[in-house]
Amino acid sequence: MMANNSDWDLPFGLENLTVHRDHRGMLFEAMRFGSQKIPPGGQLYIYSVAPGARRGDHYHEKKQEWFTCVAGQVRLLMKTVDGVLVDEILSHDSPRMVYAGPGTSHAVVNEEETEAVIVAYASKEFDPADPDTVMTPAD
Repeated sequence: MMANNSDWDLPFGLENLTVHRDHRGMLFEAMRFGSQKIPPGGQLYIYSVAPGARRGDHYHEKKQEWFTCVAGQVRLLMKTVDGVLVDEILSHDSPRMVYAGPGTSHAVVNEEETEAVIVAYASKEFDPADPDTVMTPAD
């Protein structure tokens, strides 16, 4: 489990999340700010990825991001400053929390026929005057 501050010094991380299912549906805890030691003071946001669409292809110089797929499925692409490549499937059926540290380029691609939904948290609120976003391919 990515649960100590030193984990946030790494370029990226992936953590399987526990799904609880019963007759009412399913529940999973996407981000536990206390036990996972995710820093406060940022912003939570939700975005969708249309079928055939690709979003991201950028990195942040200061900002850290955590995200998970809560509906549908996407392909996660990440590239570290050292050239390490990540190519993983994210799905609401087998949820995982993704961590993208500063300098790690990241993108999600929806190769399915239905829209996907991502819940994300950034360690800093978005500032249009200082977007801290550098466009670069994640693969």
